[in-house]
Amino acid sequence: MNKGVERTKGTIRYAFKVSKTKLEENKSLQSVIFLFFSYGKNRFKYSTGYKACFNDWDFKKQRIKNKVGIEDKDKINEVLSDLENYLNKEYSNLINDSKNVSNELLKYKLDVFTGKIIPNQEIDTNLSFFDVIDKYIEQKEGNISIITVRSYKQTKKRLEGYEKHFNKKLMFDYINMNFYNEFNTFMESKKYALNTIGKHIKNLKTFLNYALAEGYTNNQKFKSNDFKVLKEITTEIYLTDAEIKEMFEKDLSKYPEVELARDVFLMGCYTGQRISDYNGLSENDIVEIDGFQYFKIKQQKNKKYHREVLCPITKEMREIMSKRHNNKPPRRIAEAILNDYIKQVGQMLKWDTLVKCEYTKGGIEKTEMIAKYDLIKSHTARRSFCTNKYKAGMSVFDIMLFSGHTTEKEFYKYIRIKDQERASHIVKSGFFNV
Repeated sequence: MNKGVERTKGTIRYAFKVSKTKLEENKSLQSVIFLFFSYGKNRFKYSTGYKACFNDWDFKKQRIKNKVGIEDKDKINEVLSDLENYLNKEYSNLINDSKNVSNELLKYKLDVFTGKIIPNQEIDTNLSFFDVIDKYIEQKEGNISIITVRSYKQTKKRLEGYEKHFNKKLMFDYINMNFYNEFNTFMESKKYALNTIGKHIKNLKTFLNYALAEGYTNNQKFKSNDFKVLKEITTEIYLTDAEIKEMFEKDLSKYPEVELARDVFLMGCYTGQRISDYNGLSENDIVEIDGFQYFKIKQQKNKKYHREVLCPITKEMREIMSKRHNNKPPRRIAEAILNDYIKQVGQMLKWDTLVKCEYTKGGIEKTEMIAKYDLIKSHTARRSFCTNKYKAGMSVFDIMLFSGHTTEKEFYKYIRIKDQERASHIVKSGFFNV
C-alpha cells in the first residue's frame, strides 16, 4: 500500500482488512477500510466501518474513486478526511499538552468523535481512569475502615503496575475480558496468592461500579459472569481455650514489648474483635450496664452501618489492664510488630506441630507443612474467640452479636469448623432425640 500522508508527528494511511493480494485476485470483493496511524514506535489501527473493493479504491489518493455507480463514495471520502483531520489535530493537542498518548486513548477519542461512545456531559470528562479512582477513595475515606482504604490504594498500585508493564493507558471504557485475563496473568507473574488477586479484582469491580453509576463510563463488560472474583479457602488456625490460657500465663516480664503484643492479642481473643477494634482500646470505651462492665466498640469495618458491640470485660482482661497505670487497656502496637512477636510467643510455648497448608500462589497450587506458631497472626485472636464459643455451645446468633458477622453462611466459612465438629454441635443443641 501507499506509505500514506506524511505528518510532522505521525503518519496516517488507509488500508483494507483483507490483503492486497487477495483483493487483486477478486477485484469486486468488499473489505473493511482501516485507518492506520504510526506515531513514534507505536502502530494504531481503527476500523472506519465502511467497505470498498479493489476496483473502486484509489491507492494513491487513499480514497474511493470518483466514478459513476459507486454508492456513497462522497460520504465515505468525507468521513475518511474528517477522521484523518481529527486524529492529526487531537494527536497534536495531546503532544502539546504533554499527555501520555496510547492506542487506547486514541481509540477512545475516535469512538467519541464517531459517536460510538457518548460521554456524559454532566461530568468532568478530563478525569482520567486513576483520577476517578482517587475521587472514589477520597469520598469513602472516613466512612470505611483504614484497612479497606489501604486495600483500595494497593489495588490502584497494582493497576498502575499493569499499565506500566504492558505500556497501555487504562480507561474505563476498555475494561473487558482481555484486560481481565492480562491483569490476572500480570499479578500471577508477581507471585501473588489467589486470594490476593481476588481481592484486587473485587476492588476493581467496586471502582467500575462507581464509574458506571456516576456516568464516567457506559461499559458493563465487567458485569460478565466470567469477570469473576477468584478465591479459595486457605488454611487458618485458631487457638483453643487451653492454649489461650497457656499464653496468658506465660511470664514475659523480661520482654516488655513482646509482653505488650501478647496482651493486645489476648484482648482480641477475649473480645472477638478485629485488630482494628481490639488494638488500642481505651478506658473511655468502658461502660457499665446492670452492674457489669463492657467495652463499647464501634466496629471500624462496619462504620457505614454504625455497628456497635458490647464486649464483657472478663477477669483475664482485668488482670491484663491491672499491669498498667490506672488499669488502662494495653496501648496500641503496630500490627506487623504484633504479628512478629506473637509468633515468637508461640515458639516459646513450643507450639511447633506441623500444619498442612494448601494454597495457590503465582497461579501454581502449593502444599507446605508449617509450624503452628508460625501461622499465628492478629486475626487468629478473633477466629479463636468465635470458634471456641461455638464449640462451647453458644448459639451462632449470640456469637454474631459480638463478632459482627451478618450471615450464618459467612460465620461458618469464617470459623472453619470441620463437618464432624459442626454435626456434634448440632446434636448437643438438642435438635435430635439421642
